[in-house]
Amino acid sequence: MPAARFMTPDECAAWYWTIEPATEQEHLAWLLLRWRVDPVCFAVEALRIILQRYQAHILLDLNDAPQDLYDFYELDSTNPKNQVVVPSGHGLGKTRVEAVATWHHQLTHAFSKRLITAPTSDQITGQLFGEIRKMRRRLAKNWPLLAADWEVMSDSIRHKNADYADWSTIARTSRPDSPESMQGAHALDADDEEGQLAALFGEVIDEVPTGGIMVIVEEASGVADSTRETLEGALSEEGAKLLAVGNPTRPTGWFADAMDNRERYAIHSLDCRMSDRTKRYTLPYRDFGGNEHTLSMRGFVSPTYWENILRECDGDEDHDRVRVRVRGMKPRSATEQVIRTAWVEDAEKRAPDAESVAEPPIIGLDFGLTSDKHGIACRQGYNVRDVDEWLKSDDPAQITLEAANRAIKWQELYGAKYIIGDSNGVGRGAMEYLAKYYAERPELNVQVIFFNAGAGAMDSKRYMRRRDEMWHGRGRVFFANPRTSIPVFPGLKKQLTVVEFHEDAANRVRVDTKTEVYDLTNERSGNAADAVLQTLMVHVPRQEPKPVAKPVHPPVFQRHFDMLRRQRAAETGVFIR
Repeated sequence: MPAARFMTPDECAAWYWTIEPATEQEHLAWLLLRWRVDPVCFAVEALRIILQRYQAHILLDLNDAPQDLYDFYELDSTNPKNQVVVPSGHGLGKTRVEAVATWHHQLTHAFSKRLITAPTSDQITGQLFGEIRKMRRRLAKNWPLLAADWEVMSDSIRHKNADYADWSTIARTSRPDSPESMQGAHALDADDEEGQLAALFGEVIDEVPTGGIMVIVEEASGVADSTRETLEGALSEEGAKLLAVGNPTRPTGWFADAMDNRERYAIHSLDCRMSDRTKRYTLPYRDFGGNEHTLSMRGFVSPTYWENILRECDGDEDHDRVRVRVRGMKPRSATEQVIRTAWVEDAEKRAPDAESVAEPPIIGLDFGLTSDKHGIACRQGYNVRDVDEWLKSDDPAQITLEAANRAIKWQELYGAKYIIGDSNGVGRGAMEYLAKYYAERPELNVQVIFFNAGAGAMDSKRYMRRRDEMWHGRGRVFFANPRTSIPVFPGLKKQLTVVEFHEDAANRVRVDTKTEVYDLTNERSGNAADAVLQTLMVHVPRQEPKPVAKPVHPPVFQRHFDMLRRQRAAETGVFIR
């Protein structure tokens, strides 16, 4: 049974365009009503965008569209909701839908608010707001009077009239340690809903609907439960809209739970194969004159993308990597671990690699904040020889010296030739001390390397930060190797295996930060694990094997051998080598 509402008479007149506006202002008012009732028309007419059919379906559900539109676009109307959840494979145009939804709500809902959030600022300002700016340029070209009112900032859309400052879009990074930053977002304008005050004071009721709030959650699987709970206040308003999209990388959490809650949400699971780049897809459009057109566009995703993933997973459609990256389904388990538990357990049981004794020992140092422990590790080739953690001194003056002295003792014990440590913040003083110490002792031939886990990755096309590169690029390869051996150290296995990774639409890897690991799982990604992994970031020059010198005989033996060769050659014709 259809569950969508019926069109109102005014909406019917605007969508079918059976009216003849007398003035430009009246024309604009009817146009905004047409766009308000049909976000697909808004995308085509205001932004010059052709939507894929699944994108149109998302927007109709989000905007409480009437049954007539579901019928016209041949879309299912049995479960429309103002709160929409979109678990999706890669490359299906999720960011475009979010940008269209933002501008649609911004322009057709006067004095309304939009709150956009994501796990990182780059996902908002770098991706979504880039798409929002592109649409602002198209709007300015085709509808300059509408675009002229708005200014797109780095993290907001503001009305140029200061009196309308409450009519805005604001982006805020989701921070689990301060979910209160998401509080206070309300925009319902219903102070005189029944017109009593207007009647009392002899005023004319403004029939234009105003107010309302929409929340957009980008990469929703990475947004903590505490943030979602805080947003519940904003979503408690009547008619409040939610658009939560992302790759469902986690098997648990609010986004994973929402995917099963059809009572509350309109759920749109998007498979990459719904948008094949080698095919064209159509969508109907009805213009102002009542003429119907068939619009078409190519799909977004190249078949080689899902074909490669399926090949890597031996064709298993139910493999978690296929479920998440291709089918838009949540994984059955946390397979997005950076370092798998089985790898670590095998490495703990494995005997030290015999050939690694020829490699130079490397010491890694990682420094904890507040009550966190410091960590130290020594690796030689494929053997992690030792690991330790300790709580730093309460005396700030001793923190730097204590860490440096531990590194010096370990260098003497293991004969390390490299010491690498995270020099960003707390560890800076200790690393500077070590650099000075070994610079004054050149005979020890120890190189001190300053490492910054938060710096940009060397391979920026694949990774966002050096931490991502360290864990995913180096750590996975190291622990998956059957030669790797590590000691059984309390808590090390949990530290190594609790960290997860995610890939954005450009296939760039982002590894959970220590804070994110703690906020999402209540488990620490400690500094012993980071100390081990930092040793993998040291480039050790390859030692070419020295040529084996041929033995040189003493002159007396050489003369004897020469005499024997001459005699043998004279007797047999065979020369002795």
